[in-house]
Amino acid sequence: MHLDKSFNFLNPANSRRRKEDIDRNFASIVEYSLKEEPDLFLMAGDIFDKKSPSNESRVFLIREVRKLSEAGINVVAIGGNHDMPRTPGATSMAIDALSGAGLATVLSSTEVQSQAFRFDGKSVVVSGRSYLTQSENQNPLRGVTVDKGADYNIFMVHGSLQGLGVRPNTPEMAAQNPFYAQDIPDGVDYLAMGHFHNSFERAHGRCRIVNPGSVERLDWSEFDDKKAFAWVDLNESGCDVDFIPLEMRPMESSSLSLNRNAGDLTKVVREHLAQSRDPEKLFRLGLEGSLNKDEYGKLNFGDLLNYARDAFFDFDLVRDGLSVEGERIFLGRVDSPEHAFAKRLEGLIAKSASDEERRFLWDVKEAGMILLEEAAE
Repeated sequence: MHLDKSFNFLNPANSRRRKEDIDRNFASIVEYSLKEEPDLFLMAGDIFDKKSPSNESRVFLIREVRKLSEAGINVVAIGGNHDMPRTPGATSMAIDALSGAGLATVLSSTEVQSQAFRFDGKSVVVSGRSYLTQSENQNPLRGVTVDKGADYNIFMVHGSLQGLGVRPNTPEMAAQNPFYAQDIPDGVDYLAMGHFHNSFERAHGRCRIVNPGSVERLDWSEFDDKKAFAWVDLNESGCDVDFIPLEMRPMESSSLSLNRNAGDLTKVVREHLAQSRDPEKLFRLGLEGSLNKDEYGKLNFGDLLNYARDAFFDFDLVRDGLSVEGERIFLGRVDSPEHAFAKRLEGLIAKSASDEERRFLWDVKEAGMILLEEAAE
């Protein structure tokens, strides 16, 4: 879900509103569940976007989960890579407050844990493990077994399914806690998966694999995603899965080729932006073409950004398709320190040649993110 995610928007007020979009969608899932009264409500990790979420977001989660608990709906959660502590000596996640308050079962260990339930005379065992932080290339399902005596077995995992035509929005995610369909323990009827932000379902023998994905589009890599949550019915005939759509803030991506003979290029770009003006829309514009230095220098990017700040909910201007006298340029928006640091380290991790180097870089990333988040508070 990535509650309490930080956004680096042109308008700081909209950064907060974007966080509220995520809250709204989670609250709508809770509301749907209160109406339909499922037996189980499963959250397969990355419940918060950061390991030390704001008090406001903690209270929001507890309030929503309390509604489920008071309605008799059993909530089970595991920790994802965004939830699990990495600092030396840290043993608890923010979501552990749910179990501490008696509102949910949190399978917080990296070792497999199980919780047995009984619904309508049928035994259901929910097993799972939280994200493996010590060696992120470790297979979280290798060697795992489940109780085959139960009528239904559910396993929860936060990791990266390999094969079956599944690909994450962000390539480096595929190396984190990787597993294959054949690693799924015998006897599992339903694999509740988290980590990838895109939603999908796959079948492997009698087991249905379902990854609901994030509850809102978190960045432009998810532009083509349709956000939803999974509604699952385990029955004697198998497993029926429906994806219930979630509301998404509108996003539009456009490109504009700049012609040297077009006159006032700033005016040309503004007129293009005006055609899509919508203060509730996330808009991305890619500039293309070849200009000389004089023409490029007359482009008033400050004026364009000021216009876009009012015209759209947020605006991204992409200039790497533009060349100036034969030289390609890239001059995007300055990232937040946290995002720029994480992006740089993730790139190094993706190129690392050994497990030892990869683990070291992950430790550097996590330690750095903690310091940057604390500095921003």
